[in-house]
Amino acid sequence: MPELPEDLPRLWTIKRYLLLLLADVDKAIETAENGSPRGKPPPPRWCIQWRHTPVGTPRLGILHHAGCWMATGDRLTIREVQALRQDPGRRIERCEACGPGQSTEG
Repeated sequence: MPELPEDLPRLWTIKRYLLLLLADVDKAIETAENGSPRGKPPPPRWCIQWRHTPVGTPRLGILHHAGCWMATGDRLTIREVQALRQDPGRRIERCEACGPGQSTEG
């Protein structure tokens, strides 16, 4: 395995890339097993607006419905949101304006 960088931003970038690559591999496996992929997945419904936090504290994100007027950042699938919620280095709170549903609980 290649040596990994020590800085956090590049490690997070590598992790995100590997998660995207894993999704492509899962799709290829499904196609190989079933002959065709499942129907088109629903569009991502969530956004996380990242806030600045003091060094050494968990990163804070505000979870929004993708259509919320306060939403910024990339759109995420429910699986991506759940993965982020499991990360101990991040804290995800719900937007008070759009109040995303309970289905994102990990």
